[in-house]
Order: sequence, then structure tokens, then C-alpha cells
Amino acid sequence: MSPIASAAVTVRRILVKRPWIYWSLAGLAALAASASLLGRADAIDDARDSWGDTRAVWVATADHAPGDVLSADLRDAPIAVVADSAASDIDGRVARQHIAAGEVIHDVDLLAPAGPQAMTPPGWLAVPISESPASGAALGDRVHVVSDGFVVTADGLVVGRHDDVTLVAVPAAVAPSIPAAADAGALTLLLVP
Repeated sequence: MSPIASAAVTVRRILVKRPWIYWSLAGLAALAASASLLGRADAIDDARDSWGDTRAVWVATADHAPGDVLSADLRDAPIAVVADSAASDIDGRVARQHIAAGEVIHDVDLLAPAGPQAMTPPGWLAVPISESPASGAALGDRVHVVSDGFVVTADGLVVGRHDDVTLVAVPAAVAPSIPAAADAGALTLLLVP
């Protein structure tokens, strides 16, 4: 018999005759595991304390599409990792762009619910478009504006609808060409994925 097998048989005989040794070893192993877990929990608390001061930030509790009313909770985060642009107030505000659940909400993510101008990016203008045929574009959709097979602008954002007119925000430099394209032919919106 090998020395390892012989030692295993000897240890087994001792443990069978004296079960208190087995249970003492099991208890010591449980104490060691508990001490290790407690040490790790203390290390996490110490790391959190070393972050320093915290600041309350708004964190999205669900995914939001442009135009959605915000659903968020206040949570504490270390000042060192919070941007200056983190939103301080979200009452009555809606999402300007897509916001994922768990994301810190910033001022650039928000707009006041004040109509199409609120969703129009800075430097852009909202242009009314009567589509032919209708694309079914919804509020917040990115679109290309085309006329008779030509792309008038590849940058467009649907910011409103009224009856059969769609308001599309486009860069200010392109905005004057859209009515001219409408006079030349039918305008259509192509949805961008």
C-alpha cells in the first residue's frame, strides 16, 4: 500500500473513533470562511469610504426613448466620478435622446416638455414636411429627407407631428433647401435604424 493511502486509512480510523475531531475541523473551516467573508466586506466598506464625499445623482430606472417622461431614482455617487453636467432636477422633464436603465442622467439628456423646439438640437431648425407617401416616422426618429431620388439631407430628427405635417429638425444650413425641394417634387422621409 502506498504511503498516501496508508495515511488516509489512519486518519479515517482516528476520525471514526473520535468524531469530535471531525466536527472541530469542520467548525474551524466554517470560522475561517466566515472570517474571510467578513474581511472582504470590510475591505469593500473601506474602499467606499476612501472615495470621499458623495453627491446625489439621478439614475434612470428604465430605458427611455426620446420624448419619454423620465423615470429615475436619486442615488449617491462619489464626487470624483460624477460629471459636472449631471442633472440636479428632472421634474417635468423628458428624454432628449435614448437613455439606458442604470445610466446617470445629464442635462444634455433632458429637455423641457415645451413642444418641437425643445427637441430641436442647437444650431438646427424645425421644418414642416408634407410627406408623399407617409413614412409613419414617430417623435424622436432619425430620418433622411429625400426628394425625387435625391437626398436633401441625411441629418434629420422628427420633433413633432400635426395632422398630416411632420416637423423635422435639420441643420440650419440645409433648412432653406427643403421648401425648394418640396416645390420641385414630393418629399419623403427615410427612417434611419
